[in-house]
Amino acid sequence: MRYLEQYLVKMLLLTAALIGSCASSITSVWAAPPVRIAVVSASGSGIEQEVVDRISNSLNNIGDVAVSTVNPDWYIVCNITEQLDPNSGSIRYNGSVITKTAGGQILNTVAVQKYNQDFSVGGPAQLNKKLVDNAARDVINSASQRVVGPLQNAIMIEMQTRERIIRAQTLADGGQFDEAIGLLRPITPDTPHFKDVRRLIDEFEARAARAARTGRPKAKAKTTVKHR
Repeated sequence: MRYLEQYLVKMLLLTAALIGSCASSITSVWAAPPVRIAVVSASGSGIEQEVVDRISNSLNNIGDVAVSTVNPDWYIVCNITEQLDPNSGSIRYNGSVITKTAGGQILNTVAVQKYNQDFSVGGPAQLNKKLVDNAARDVINSASQRVVGPLQNAIMIEMQTRERIIRAQTLADGGQFDEAIGLLRPITPDTPHFKDVRRLIDEFEARAARAARTGRPKAKAKTTVKHR
């Protein structure tokens, strides 16, 4: 009796392992690769590089993202310009953080601006260092924080689109063209894959039509044989 119980336990464990491996293989079929993103500085300034570092650190905490400059899918380009005017005692930062595909399609743009003035300066003089540092810190915080929300949304849309495309191709390869097309139709122009998706829908519709045409003559031939 004890041997039978041990045998049943082993069989249950084996069954659970097989179910788990099957589920894993099914998931891997439809799993999309992560979005590869390169975060770069436009001019190599210290302020831009700090924005780059902050955005990179934020991306490292987001799933489905690989921060890399090797064959990236997207680029995030940080461009911050600094204008110092000692005569008026003012400092101005203007810039942008642009997210775009490797093909150049703009996904999102965040504009940043900061203006500080030292009213204690009379005539040409050295700007207050704290004033300059505060302005730099404000523009770094603003640029790095404002880009994260839109970026997370773009990544979510990208991953959903990739998974739909992979699943649709799998269904179409199995001859389930209607189901494949149904998965692709909800994809909107918000994704950079929209044009490719429309072409894929046209391809699936053409394949479905060819399959229908090749199937009809066979059905008629079978019917004719039966009547004879």
